[in-house]
Amino acid sequence: MDKTQKIRQEIYKTDVVDTTAAGDTFTGYFIAGLVAGIDVAASLKQAARAASITVSRKGASPSIPFAKEVCER
Repeated sequence: MDKTQKIRQEIYKTDVVDTTAAGDTFTGYFIAGLVAGIDVAASLKQAARAASITVSRKGASPSIPFAKEVCER
């Protein structure tokens, strides 16, 4: 990937309960994917999936899903 390439990631539709921790979850999963050597597109997909789970729950840290749950979605 170079600096001129654009990657688009669609949202995962979900019923929103609380947006607390959505950005933190997205950023954490995205960076974790990159650090693990996962490509940018796959890291974005994983981050979007994790954030969609987070917003479907109430609260901050209790709403953040474990990696296994994100992979199963």
